[in-house]
Amino acid sequence: MLQTIDDKGYKEFKQKTNTLVSLIERQTNIIRALNIPDQEANLNSLKELVQSSSFKVMVLGEFKRGKSTFINALLGEEILPAYSTPCTAIINEVKWSKTKRALLHFNKSDGQPAQEPRDVPINKIEEYVVIQDDADQSQAINESPYEKLELFWPLQLCENGVEIIDSPGLNEHKTRQQVTESYLVTVDAILLVLSCEQLFSKSEQEVVDNKLRPMGHEDIFFICNRINMIRKNEVEKVKQFANSKLSNRTRLGSERIFFINALGGLDGKLENDAEALQNSGVPRLEIELQKFLTNERGRVKILRPAQELKNSIREVRKSIPEQRSMLETDVAELEKRYAEAQEPLKLLEEKRRNIVKKLENSIEDTKEQVSYKTKDFIRELIPKIKTITQEYELENGVKLLFTDPRPSIEAAIKEVSSHLESQVEVEFSKWQSSELEPLLVNRMEHIKSSLDAEATEFIKRVDNLRLEISGVSISKVNVSKEDVGVRNVSAVERLLSAGGGFLVGGIGSATIGATFGYQEMLRSLIPQLVIGIVGYVFLGLNPVTLVPMLVAALVQGKLMEGGLSKKIKEEVGKKFSEELSKSTTDIIEKVGNGVSAELSKVKSTLDGGLAAEIQNIRQQVNNALAEKQKGQGEVDKKLKQLDILAQNVNNIDKELDDLISQVAM
Repeated sequence: MLQTIDDKGYKEFKQKTNTLVSLIERQTNIIRALNIPDQEANLNSLKELVQSSSFKVMVLGEFKRGKSTFINALLGEEILPAYSTPCTAIINEVKWSKTKRALLHFNKSDGQPAQEPRDVPINKIEEYVVIQDDADQSQAINESPYEKLELFWPLQLCENGVEIIDSPGLNEHKTRQQVTESYLVTVDAILLVLSCEQLFSKSEQEVVDNKLRPMGHEDIFFICNRINMIRKNEVEKVKQFANSKLSNRTRLGSERIFFINALGGLDGKLENDAEALQNSGVPRLEIELQKFLTNERGRVKILRPAQELKNSIREVRKSIPEQRSMLETDVAELEKRYAEAQEPLKLLEEKRRNIVKKLENSIEDTKEQVSYKTKDFIRELIPKIKTITQEYELENGVKLLFTDPRPSIEAAIKEVSSHLESQVEVEFSKWQSSELEPLLVNRMEHIKSSLDAEATEFIKRVDNLRLEISGVSISKVNVSKEDVGVRNVSAVERLLSAGGGFLVGGIGSATIGATFGYQEMLRSLIPQLVIGIVGYVFLGLNPVTLVPMLVAALVQGKLMEGGLSKKIKEEVGKKFSEELSKSTTDIIEKVGNGVSAELSKVKSTLDGGLAAEIQNIRQQVNNALAEKQKGQGEVDKKLKQLDILAQNVNNIDKELDDLISQVAM
């Protein structure tokens, strides 16, 4: 197969990742020697996250846009079949492996043990991922036992750490739409495949404006496929139209708009035709995608775990002099200090419980406020539904040219329902930006400010108690001079880090250019809090059930063809309004519980950090007493080891600073 582009950027990123993993491993060895189990577990988890981190690229596109052909052109091999139906039922993830393999994952069932994924024949994957034309789509999708299909393939792009996620369209069935939206929170890049023959339809515009951009995707790659199908004298006009519609919807404007011939690019790779490949426009896209992933997204994927490693280094720089001082202290004196510390330790436990309780109250208050906002939104939405449906003009009307009127009526119902859903998404997007997100940001700020003072006092008491027990003067644990150029860590961040805080949002979830503080982490949860609310509103509504009633009215002469369009719009609006009214309580509960669940992750992490800080005090004293019981000879060995560990941590810190400088440039 023809080599497309130089993958130097991917290789350089991999080298930086390997360097970071090596530094984490060396720091873990130091932590293990100091016998600090909680920190060792956190570093092991951090290492696993860094090692498993990949660039997740989601490819979106409506039916007949050439999405499958485009993905195959990226991969350089015909892996995904060009389905003859728009009904792709589940997510397809294409990943690296030396051997070809298809692994099918099952949906989780409530109260049932998780079913193990199973291998399926590669030549039969279409049987699992596509809904057949003669199937009842709504029923088939809802009853599908499958969650996703992983395709492992020996591909150059995937070997460079890129995963391609082939998603059902956002304009398809609501169940698949919710699955797609859940991925939008975690992917690194969005590639939206359009067709130059019908460029940027209304539904595609709604996806960009109401889904992608509100969820934080400001760097959308617009793939204008089939430019080769446009007549030469029309090409420039098409490009001007694309730029006018798309450039203000992606951060770098026209630099993120690509006019390509996906089929030509695929054939060029398969046939080793360099000229055809270059003319396809695919190589330019690949170059820009590599730059974006390895520079901008790669920066986040390295700097955030690097900050966590810095936190560990700071902790070691305090622990080493404390351990040394305790080893040099008489056993009786050390035991006396530890006995005197029991009451302060009990007070710290009480302080921990109070902080967690206060956070629980803030979460409950946030849940209540969001529930009120949601209730107001639905109450104001219901009367708008009637207006939206009444003002809509059916594109083709209702033509009863055949004996059976049901197909025409059903098509009209689906058209009105689709329009209604898209308009409600517009209403939701406005409400999200004007009401919901400001509320959540305000609540995050409140949580931050309420925690800051409490956490600062807790950490101050912990550090003072550590100094009192060890007998170390504060000057000997001052680490600020060793961390020139690195921001100070707040008390809350220290606690979240101690509790494995990087696990809350994932190492790549912070926004580009962020300082990776816990405030950013809290804000990064917002898309997860708002996701799926429209899905809650419409999931389960099936207006096609109106068909029998409308057909009966037509047959009985209660409706004439001319009044049928009006009646369809009235009944669809009425159906949605009634169902929305009946499900309001359930929607509010689901939204509130979703907010509570996401914020509770922060609570659990914070509680773990509070517990770890207290346990660390006990652990350090027990470590020193255990060493002293072994005799002076072992104590002397331990003191020499501490000197070596101090030098090693300084070396790690220097190398980490070099890595951070390279990445931040």
